[in-house]
Amino acid sequence: MKVRAVFVQEFYEYIGKPFIDIELPEGASVRTLIEVIDKRVKSGFRDLVLDDKGELRYPVSILVNGRRIEFLDGLETRLKDGDRVFFSPRALFVL
Repeated sequence: MKVRAVFVQEFYEYIGKPFIDIELPEGASVRTLIEVIDKRVKSGFRDLVLDDKGELRYPVSILVNGRRIEFLDGLETRLKDGDRVFFSPRALFVL
């Protein structure tokens, strides 16, 4: 399946692109996506997003199709083909 990772603010500057399309295995989670970005696209991304315990680093916001992962299954939120995952280094509010 293919998902689009979208980067805003400082994450855009760090990755160097506003978005990337990434091929993932079926049933992959947001956590899997973070690991793939770290290994294939830009090393160190994981450390910007997750803390030492592997939890979401405050105040980083991640949204899947406009919904904050805190209101889904957190980092274990399962992705599906065509999903858009937004990464922001600070709180991001979508109306």
